[in-house]
Amino acid sequence: MDRSSVARELERRMALLGLTQKALSRSAGVGDTYVRDILKGKSRNPGGEKLERVASILGCTARDLLFPAGGQAVAREARSTYIATPDQPEITMELNPPGYVAVPYISLRAGMGGCGYVEDRLLGRPKFFEEEFVRGALRASPSDLRVIEVEGQSMEPMLQNGDMVLVDTRKTSIIEPGIFVLFDGDGVVCKWAERAHEASEPMVRIKSENPRFSPYDVPADQVQIIGRVVWFARRL
Repeated sequence: MDRSSVARELERRMALLGLTQKALSRSAGVGDTYVRDILKGKSRNPGGEKLERVASILGCTARDLLFPAGGQAVAREARSTYIATPDQPEITMELNPPGYVAVPYISLRAGMGGCGYVEDRLLGRPKFFEEEFVRGALRASPSDLRVIEVEGQSMEPMLQNGDMVLVDTRKTSIIEPGIFVLFDGDGVVCKWAERAHEASEPMVRIKSENPRFSPYDVPADQVQIIGRVVWFARRL
């Protein structure tokens, strides 16, 4: 195994998802130095459970990091030479599907609190989308997007509890009203957002689709726009 190839593949996948060393380490539940040591070539044995946890955040398997070159054919060949040891258990997860890209998933159930939107603490396992759809239809790179699950009934019937939305983090201006994922000072919500033009100070008006939920205004300096919703999916 060429450890430098592990470092290159790890770095490539981190860049694809826009992850820092610190964010990846925290999301995977490994020490802050684990990822750094692999990237710098200091890790003597980058394998086992820790590498599996890192790989799961990157949307791949440890095998994909250990044997990155040449696609599935090389990976199949590598599988026959990879010997499980107590600290490097057998890897059974499938390779990433070709033609797809990984988009970071934000797990809001990980907890928000009132301290603002801290993405490093909320990253879950990425979701996969057709590369042609992401780069062609949305004209975006995977790192521009975030996947978030809608919670609650405030946006019904347009968006329902459990719907998955794609958020374009490049689109944070509310000059043109739209549906945004934002931190409103209390938590992360998916709502209509626009400027409150009649207010005496800069305010953001946050509205629900469901008429049972009243609109409310929040001082603009307390609002953090994560991005505009550009797509959604619903389970049948």
